[in-house]
Amino acid sequence: MRYILFALALLVALPAYAGKSPPKITLRIHVQTTGDGLSQNQAQTVYLPPNGEPIQLRAMPEVSEHNLIAIDPRPGGTLLTFDHDGQINLSAVTAQNQGRIMVVFLDGYIIYAPVIDEQITNGQLLLPHALTPHAVQLLQDVAKKNVRDSRKQ
Repeated sequence: MRYILFALALLVALPAYAGKSPPKITLRIHVQTTGDGLSQNQAQTVYLPPNGEPIQLRAMPEVSEHNLIAIDPRPGGTLLTFDHDGQINLSAVTAQNQGRIMVVFLDGYIIYAPVIDEQITNGQLLLPHALTPHAVQLLQDVAKKNVRDSRKQ
């Protein structure tokens, strides 16, 4: 009986991922919002480096690691390529939010926060700096998995 209770307690304590393991790395792209008409669940405040300027972001990311299909480290930056859904979302959000800030998070840390000055229609985002080799490898693994999974559908 003790073992059954222990097993039940263990099952309740474990997070449920519906057959999927949690991502080993997260990549989330959010866009600045005024927050007008949004509940606290729909907007969040973040503080931009280096001076800690507070801005409001939409809580749901526009694009995430689930949309990533390629990562290409190159001199002077890192090129991220997104799937069709990511391309559509990136195109729409950059067309509709010119002058606002797009914030790129890697594992919860802000790694890039440019002002949107043009629409991105090709589904690619160039980060103007290199990522660590470990982060690149993890993102490449995610991209390969996303490509494999898209072929199964």
